[in-house]
Amino acid sequence: MQPNCSQITSALTEIQKLKVFFDALLVKGQTAPNTNTSLSLLNQAEAIQRELEIRLSNFREQIIPLEFRQLIAKEQTTLSQFFGQSVDVPESPKAVTRELFKFWESIGFELHYLPQAEMTLDKNFPGWLKKPGKWFYDQIQGNNIAKDSATLKGEWVLVDGRPKPTYQNGDQMYANDPLSPILTKLRKKKSLLKSERDIEDYRHKGSRFNVSNDELQSAPVKTALAELLRTTPGDLSLPRAIEWNVLGNLHHPEWGDTTTWEWFQDERKGGGRLSGGRSDVGGLSVVSSNSSGYRDGYLGFRPLVRFSK
Repeated sequence: MQPNCSQITSALTEIQKLKVFFDALLVKGQTAPNTNTSLSLLNQAEAIQRELEIRLSNFREQIIPLEFRQLIAKEQTTLSQFFGQSVDVPESPKAVTRELFKFWESIGFELHYLPQAEMTLDKNFPGWLKKPGKWFYDQIQGNNIAKDSATLKGEWVLVDGRPKPTYQNGDQMYANDPLSPILTKLRKKKSLLKSERDIEDYRHKGSRFNVSNDELQSAPVKTALAELLRTTPGDLSLPRAIEWNVLGNLHHPEWGDTTTWEWFQDERKGGGRLSGGRSDVGGLSVVSSNSSGYRDGYLGFRPLVRFSK
């Protein structure tokens, strides 16, 4: 059972009192006129410090739901194994309530932390088994995509964790897709522009395929998807190529096991957007580019929400 406000206030008051007592003992111990008195006071201060640590730990458990503590511990373990060194994971975003967390979990979306890191081609992190291909890094060097395209920003993200399907002549669908009714409604409203290709590419109105990146960046689509995910259009995005790659290596290697592509957020000079993920040309490692207005029955997407620091 979660503590109420008065219980939290009482626990915090006791911790603050203990901290004042600790500070006073520390000062007295450091300024005592003789060694014996000084040692005695400092020993008392050390005992108070241990008590403070215990109470702070208990207080943290009181105010942070178990699900979030388990999530932070799991992220820390997974990230530390991936990078081959200890990685500190901050508390989950303030905007994320237990109710939101459970709702997202129920529709297949996952909270993950991506630490600040330069994911350059020369890095050899133990868990980074499938790096983006050389083409991606060549685009950075050639100033065709942003200079920070290989940089993780140090932020919590919410991402769809379901696998992308194998291509089946346009019939493939993302499993148990909560976006399907939204896309069906948007297509009926003609918020998604009519394709110049054959209508069979729209044979399933709720499909995530045959949608252009331009459409995914449009206000009607972002507003509808943000409403579903209980966030704001400004926080809604697609994964950047490096984020999709690292999340795949960390949590979902199966994203690279199927013969479909997914759109990424990254813009490319000349009006393009990046995409990747097709298994028979590199899986997690492959990054390519298409015109932002391009649609194809092979090319889908997964939403991502970014949380302010």
